[in-house]
Amino acid sequence: MAKIIVTFNGLVQQEYGITKSRVTVGRRPGNDLVIDHLTVSGQHAAIDTTSSGSFVLDLGSTNGTMVNNQPVKKHLLQHGDVIDIGKYKLRFQQDASAQAHNIPVTAHNALTGKIKVLNGPNAGKELALTKPLTTIGSPATLVMAISKQTDQFFLRHVEGRDAPKLNGVLVGSEPVLLKGGDIIEMLGVQMQFFLS
Repeated sequence: MAKIIVTFNGLVQQEYGITKSRVTVGRRPGNDLVIDHLTVSGQHAAIDTTSSGSFVLDLGSTNGTMVNNQPVKKHLLQHGDVIDIGKYKLRFQQDASAQAHNIPVTAHNALTGKIKVLNGPNAGKELALTKPLTTIGSPATLVMAISKQTDQFFLRHVEGRDAPKLNGVLVGSEPVLLKGGDIIEMLGVQMQFFLS
């Protein structure tokens, strides 16, 4: 079973075991995980757990939600990730069996991904994401990577000063799950991700 360890100023405040598909986090008493602090919105974030893993979602909070110091709207959680909600830190921990379940698998699957360039000199060009790892850009400017794990694709920033954006949100070194129709922006060039 996965759990969340809540800390404030380095001191553990509480532990919460994730036993259902959605856990809500916020200041209001109706939340599953209540954090009574002015920097936390009434209903701040949710942790959704599916067969693909656990995802943290920002629920339109005032101060936003961060994972490993990167602002996120939706993020696939990995063991050890730290979620910042207001002044509080929530560390996500999985047990050994859950971690083993999330080990990347390179077996063949039916789903394929591709990106299509929407603007700029290469507008209209498509790139099929057939390899386990596809990198885009040059080391001098920006390199981002799209990794393929079973039937899912993840985007992350590898190197370069300017991070790519996913649907307008900066992407850091932690992989972010791609969904069909997502817009990726790199140095002003927009690309759309397709899953088929």
